[in-house]
Amino acid sequence: MAYRTDKTVVEKIATNTTEIMTPTPKISIIIPVYNVEQYLRQCLDSVVNQTMREIQIICVNDGSPDNSLAILQEYADKDSRIEIIDKPNGGLSSARNAALPLINGTYTTFVDSDDWIDLELCEKTYQKAESTKAQMIFFFSQRSFPSLEKGRSYRHLTLDDKTTVEEKLPLLDYPTACIKLWRTDFLLGNKLYFPEGLCFEDHLVLWQAITLADKVLVLLEQLDHHRENPDSITQTSGKHAMHLISIYNKIREYLLESGYYAAYRDAFIAKKLGVWHHNYYGVPMSMRSQYVAMIRESLSSDDRKFYRTAPKELVPRRIKWFYEMIDGNLGLVATVKYYVAQVIYGITKKSPRQIFWWIIKRIKKG
Repeated sequence: MAYRTDKTVVEKIATNTTEIMTPTPKISIIIPVYNVEQYLRQCLDSVVNQTMREIQIICVNDGSPDNSLAILQEYADKDSRIEIIDKPNGGLSSARNAALPLINGTYTTFVDSDDWIDLELCEKTYQKAESTKAQMIFFFSQRSFPSLEKGRSYRHLTLDDKTTVEEKLPLLDYPTACIKLWRTDFLLGNKLYFPEGLCFEDHLVLWQAITLADKVLVLLEQLDHHRENPDSITQTSGKHAMHLISIYNKIREYLLESGYYAAYRDAFIAKKLGVWHHNYYGVPMSMRSQYVAMIRESLSSDDRKFYRTAPKELVPRRIKWFYEMIDGNLGLVATVKYYVAQVIYGITKKSPRQIFWWIIKRIKKG
């Protein structure tokens, strides 16, 4: 077992030669751990039993108040590939970042400690990466994409190399760090660290990676198994939706500073407007006025020009009317148009059976 406290997180020096892993691991797996004792064993079992044995497993205990650390120690005592970092609680980004200086693998992947992975994940993604020399390999989550079939494209995704801006744009729909294999020299060489103190940190890192990568590949298989944990950040997004405003402001700053803004402008603004609108309904009612004020303050003149003039393929009319409503351009007119559009959208997203019962319920209510 290799065990490190927070003091040694930034030191990538083995204090004991027996800790040096030979041969060099092919993949480093980073597992942030916080308060997941009921799920952790299933996660670790799926990692230590990978069909590829040449892996490094870095588990970061982020100040868990439960028995997670004891479980990690139990597994590390049995498997020398496991390294433990024990640090005060700092959040998901802090935990992931703490592991980065210790990576030894040619490639890196992230696993959430309340999820589990396919036993062939490392072998399949490594073979794909080595045969194509891609800097990133995308794969999928069973929960997120239950209809995905092996070998079949999902939506607009194909198996072709993603090298141009147009080819890489569809991948921005899949921000989570846990459905990717990253070439380690690409990840660390570009300093793709996760922003600390903010949720939805994956969005920023993905935008940086997509713009910087020369080649990205898609493996059309469900290799991650995502658990619907009611205590996870993704299940309490109402408390954190405002972080998305800060994250997309950081993405804009990055695109401008790096010179990628012009190439990605339309896709970025359309994505940002859609995300901010979508999360409006996840914000508690008591915080919505604050959320709207933050959006209004963050909208640039370029954003305003875009939502007013962009084709509906990029900005659907209901989203356009949402921004007209909160931006104070058309007042009551925009408000009426927006809420009518939302009702119509809600109806058209339902099946005929759902529409029938939706109408019946409203008739009964008078």
